[in-house]
Amino acid sequence: MNLHPVPIAVFSRRPDDAEAISQTLRNAGCMANCIILPDTLEFGEQIRTHRPVLLFVFDKDVSSPRFKHVIEMKNKHLPDVPVLAVQARVTEESIAAAMEAGASDLVSMGNKARLQAVAKREILHCQQSRQLHETEESAHHLEEQIATLVKESPDALLHVHEGIIIAINPVLVEFLDYNSESDLIGTPALDIFDAKGHAAFKGALVACSKRNWSGHTLELKMLSSDSTTLPVLVELENAMFDDEPCVRVSIKPNKIRDQRVPVQFDGEGEQHPLTGFYRRRRFLAEMKGRLAQTSQAGIWVLAYIKPDNFHRVREQLGPISSDDLLLEFAKILQGHARKSDLYGQFGGDIFMVLMPRGTLRDASAWAENLRNDLKDQLFEIGDKSLSISCTAGLAPYRPQIDEISDLVLRAQGAYQKGHRRGGDKVCQSEEQVEDGERPESDALYVQKIKTALMRDTFRLVFQPVASLDNQAQQLFDVLLRMTDEDNRELMPNVFLPTAKRNGLMKTIDRWVIANAIKFCKHQATRQLFVRLSYQSIGDITLPDWIAGQMEQVGIDPQQLIFEVTESDCENHLREVKELTSRLKAAQCRVAIEHFGVGTRPLQILEHVVTDFVKIDGSLMEGLVTNERLQRKIKSYVKVATGKNIATVAERVEDANTMAVLWQIGFQYIQGFYVQGPEEIVLGS
Repeated sequence: MNLHPVPIAVFSRRPDDAEAISQTLRNAGCMANCIILPDTLEFGEQIRTHRPVLLFVFDKDVSSPRFKHVIEMKNKHLPDVPVLAVQARVTEESIAAAMEAGASDLVSMGNKARLQAVAKREILHCQQSRQLHETEESAHHLEEQIATLVKESPDALLHVHEGIIIAINPVLVEFLDYNSESDLIGTPALDIFDAKGHAAFKGALVACSKRNWSGHTLELKMLSSDSTTLPVLVELENAMFDDEPCVRVSIKPNKIRDQRVPVQFDGEGEQHPLTGFYRRRRFLAEMKGRLAQTSQAGIWVLAYIKPDNFHRVREQLGPISSDDLLLEFAKILQGHARKSDLYGQFGGDIFMVLMPRGTLRDASAWAENLRNDLKDQLFEIGDKSLSISCTAGLAPYRPQIDEISDLVLRAQGAYQKGHRRGGDKVCQSEEQVEDGERPESDALYVQKIKTALMRDTFRLVFQPVASLDNQAQQLFDVLLRMTDEDNRELMPNVFLPTAKRNGLMKTIDRWVIANAIKFCKHQATRQLFVRLSYQSIGDITLPDWIAGQMEQVGIDPQQLIFEVTESDCENHLREVKELTSRLKAAQCRVAIEHFGVGTRPLQILEHVVTDFVKIDGSLMEGLVTNERLQRKIKSYVKVATGKNIATVAERVEDANTMAVLWQIGFQYIQGFYVQGPEEIVLGS
């Protein structure tokens, strides 16, 4: 029942007609508030004051001058109000005549059910029309307010429709040093951004226009009128401009990227006076503290970096200009930094970077991008133009083996290897441990692992795998942690190398699988990626054991997605094909991880039936600015999509990379930008 009064007007010379209409509508659940209009003398004033949503006109003849006059007055003062003519008798012919005369319908008091139904229909239509009109007026008013706010906003703003700038506010015009808005309106939005950011900006624009972009900030560089690059933070949101859907782009200077490398000098001399990077003593102290952290996922890698032949550059430029060049080199180095990276300067031209990365491949890709960017840079120092190259040596931290000095020496040794080969190289340290040279700590960690298996002190954490196209699946990557006898959490890079060297991976894999199955029982909507080591790939009893575990616990096999590496597929193709076919027969799904770093990744897809491919995280390093890499990854995605294989990007760390991946056509991403691993308690 509608408990709100509904204003109704009744045009009739008999007051009883208004009461009859009111009672009939109230009986139908419509709380009618009727006014009687006996003539047209005060018709206009009454109808404007009362604002009825329906007008009943009692008249025996809809062709009479009186009826026509009522319709004219109604159309003049409230054209949105429907009119119902009321006569003693209703036929199809009389309904047609009434509607032709301007009424919405013809009803009679003798058929109250029809009168009630028609009245409700017309009341609802009038109310909805008025709400729509009010909404449109509010929207128009809001657009005017927004236009005023945009023009007066302290933030730099532009509106983009189908890639073209359709509006720009004075703040951005001034920021880019143009004369007026007309200099930019109608031009492609990409033209005012540095080319290295085009892929990210274009991807974000497309994603936003499809409403798949929300709350992400891009780090880009804009071009001023004289082509000077200006580091900016860019946010995008859906908007309307001149009744057209568009993307509003908010721009703020990126003060962190815009400033020079800090040059402040503290009293203890802990920062280099030229670049502001930590000096040797402070850097080593900071590095020791970070390496002691146990919550770091992946690995730590130390990079030892030097510009090639810098002594010759110093002889050519002199001490002051060569310092200017060194500062520019430091700025490029800083431009590749993540927030979690630690930078130091050992002496004049020796730079050190301690970086957390997923794998050594990630660090190597980072160093290669730095090397290539440096080679592409032409430096203008004084009256001279020159280019330089650099060599980087990389050493991964081995928690069970390395002291700080060992790590530095191995990174330096890797650099020297590249230097001896002529420079302009990225080299890795020789850190492989042969079977006959196992570290002394192996025996200790073997015991820790066996104790954790017996006492059930391993635990699982889950990293979300996010959909880029709003699919409803809840996908999680299963990660492993171990707690030792002192209740310290150990990361996989601490204990898994020992487990692999000592043949313990099959047992650990089964522990992970059994507990993942239990998790699925309590979290029926979640689907898990579960890794299989090579030792498990060769275990012919594993598929039957998995099937038995699933049947015993009672889960949907589709909840489990078993991962094998691309490397294992390349080196042990027969075993992988047999294992994956048996897992598929058990209704489980299959994924190939670390895809794209081997010698023949696309050939593998011809032999291994898989549901997902996870593109290796090392290929995300430098993806935003590397068009060749973008094309390479796009070819992988195209082939996978053609085979109905879903694609996942590993280790995504920033919004720029996510925007490029969206444009390339990825369906899923994972990494710390999405969300770090979290522990989910069974039953939660």
